[in-house]
Amino acid sequence: MAVLAEVTLRGITREQYDAIRERTGWLERPPEGGLAHLTWWEGEDCHNLDGWESEQAFASFGEDRLGPAMAALGLDVPPEVVFHPAHEVFTPRAGVVAATGTPTVATAGNVDLARAAYAAFGAGDIPGVLALFSDDHVWTTQDSLSFGGVYRGPQGAGEFFTKLPQVFAELRVEPERYIDGGDTVVAQGRHRGRSVAGRSFDVPWVHVWTYRNGRATSFTEIMDSAPVAIALGEAVPAGTTAGGDSAEVEAMLRRMFDEIINAGRLDVADELFAEDYVDHGPMGDLAGRGTFKQLVAQWRDAVPDVHCEVDAVIRQGDLCAWLVRTTGTHTGNGLGFPATGKRFETVSANIGRVRDGRAVEHWSEQGLFPMLAQLGVLPVPQPAAG
Repeated sequence: MAVLAEVTLRGITREQYDAIRERTGWLERPPEGGLAHLTWWEGEDCHNLDGWESEQAFASFGEDRLGPAMAALGLDVPPEVVFHPAHEVFTPRAGVVAATGTPTVATAGNVDLARAAYAAFGAGDIPGVLALFSDDHVWTTQDSLSFGGVYRGPQGAGEFFTKLPQVFAELRVEPERYIDGGDTVVAQGRHRGRSVAGRSFDVPWVHVWTYRNGRATSFTEIMDSAPVAIALGEAVPAGTTAGGDSAEVEAMLRRMFDEIINAGRLDVADELFAEDYVDHGPMGDLAGRGTFKQLVAQWRDAVPDVHCEVDAVIRQGDLCAWLVRTTGTHTGNGLGFPATGKRFETVSANIGRVRDGRAVEHWSEQGLFPMLAQLGVLPVPQPAAG
């Protein structure tokens, strides 16, 4: 049942009230169930008359926003609250009349609430986006993408937003047009950006927002998800194989050696190698992306100046073959035997399997015998006399 709440704050100055109002965000983010708000002073006491959908709505506002705001400001004045059953709460015109006028999105209409959501996202203010949602908000994006689907409540939508940095190196959501339908707002615009694999995309979208009492109750995205899925490596263009085109595979191979082996950026392996990656080498099968990263760390500890160059890449289906020319100086003990201080230079033949833009298998003898021979660890066989 709707109620009128008489709230008295004893000894609160106008400046203190304005600080409370700013922290609770009543104007910028109208509380769920809040219908109207009036404030005046009698002597040194601040009086407020609010319209609420229920006493519970007021209690939630007090617990979640008013109480913490006053505590943060060091105000220990307990609000005195008296409730009256509301016969009628009529608000024919939204607006703010205040000595300290504050422009608000709440009074400007639902289109401005949508604008505020896009602006907050563009600024990286995800809490600011979620603050515009009702508690029963339903966030729906296309399930043709790995992070798509239906998310419920601000917490669920927050989970959606945490997934975006995992797949996008850059994502710009650029609204271009708004259609005001009262409680429904339709926005048109474009998604532009790059996946973590470095593939660009530019696609149009339509977003449908619904609102109730100044809060977004639902969001639905409609777009051609195929270009985004291709950029994310979750789909492939017609006429190509699941590993990507040859140029992309060669670029990936060069990044593997330039960034991971040569530069020691082991974190790049999380982007370029599948979690179930297996390396079939002279030391047997080494399973797992983590094991590969450990092996690289040991190599770089033993040969800090290691340098690999990829050459002669050949692609067939999900398999590719290439040569690697490796040079370095053995100055560390990471290979399991004392440093020799000697330089080496080897050429190794490699075969790899790619799936969804990531390495899943690798076969190579890795030039191990020539390297050990050049370091003097293994004797070089001599031709028989005679």
